[in-house]
Amino acid sequence: MRASAVLQATWQRTRRPRTWGAALLFGLAWNGARALMGLRWPGVAEALTPSLWVALFLVLAPLPWQWTGDGRPMAGPLRGAIQALPWMATLTFAILLLLGPAGGPPPFGRGPGPGPGPGAMERPAEHPGPRRGMGPRREEPRLIPIHPRYWVFGVAHLCFGLLLGWVLADRERAELQVAAARRAADEAQARVLQGQMNPHVLFNAISGLTELVREDPAAAEAALVNLSELLRALLVHGSRLRAPLGDERRLVEGHLALERLRLGRRLRERWDWPEALDGLEVPPLMIQPLVENALKHGVSVAVGGGSLDVRVAREAGRLHVRVANTGPAPPEEGPGEGPGMGLRNLRERLGLLGAPAEALRLRREGDWTVAELVLEVEA
Repeated sequence: MRASAVLQATWQRTRRPRTWGAALLFGLAWNGARALMGLRWPGVAEALTPSLWVALFLVLAPLPWQWTGDGRPMAGPLRGAIQALPWMATLTFAILLLLGPAGGPPPFGRGPGPGPGPGAMERPAEHPGPRRGMGPRREEPRLIPIHPRYWVFGVAHLCFGLLLGWVLADRERAELQVAAARRAADEAQARVLQGQMNPHVLFNAISGLTELVREDPAAAEAALVNLSELLRALLVHGSRLRAPLGDERRLVEGHLALERLRLGRRLRERWDWPEALDGLEVPPLMIQPLVENALKHGVSVAVGGGSLDVRVAREAGRLHVRVANTGPAPPEEGPGEGPGMGLRNLRERLGLLGAPAEALRLRREGDWTVAELVLEVEA
């Protein structure tokens, strides 16, 4: 991972319940073992110290194993060990310096105070002062003022931190690979669903033009030109997983141009689609099926035609789409029924994108059939 990805992964570990759950269980087990050994009950700060220490190791131990400087999720064993050893040694040494005063007991051995901890052997008191034939006793200076028993404790935790960091980093690597495989499968399925939309739109457009060939050959010729442009736009637009909203607008306009030639004055349109939103990135072929469904199952089958109302707005980082039409109410959805393949295809793709079930709603408001769609957008 690169530095930014490593920092992001570290931040994610601090937000996982299992990190703090494991730290809490360790703290309870540690203090429970103290109670069973007959040691005095620690104070609040001393009781929380084991949990905080384990949480610190869980969050920071995988960091050197994950840093590779490239796109790989984990460093190799040799490089990871070389990076992790000084990192964990520094972290362990820093914690040891914070545990207590120089020359004190090992961590969590006893609470603060001048007396010995429970269970300590009583020794006869030594009277200070010069002894016969000898000068005053002098303490030899230490290079690092830490009690020797701390070093055993520190080495044990250094080994524990190295092993823990490797295990956690390898687990997160496996999780990333599973998530990447799942995303690849979802993207492949989304491409298949988008590919199904191309012949579906083309078939509906051609079936609508068969009437024009007999009734108005000139209009049919113009419709065929529009149809070729629509097919070209479908091939380009439908091959991407995300595309500018402006491309979706041009696709919808091309589809409506065909329908105007077929329906004439029977189609009455109203648009509220600000051009300022055209640069937003959205999944392709999301609005076109709504417009197609409104025309096919509402306006075109109504006596005297009907009205189409398209509104697009951005609110709080989301794109709100509302497509309404007059005409007959759509049939109730069920096995083999419902508005058609376009909306079923759209719902499946929304599910693959992780959108909630209520992201697409279809309802009846008086004489209007209303379809509402909510999408997450990217600038």
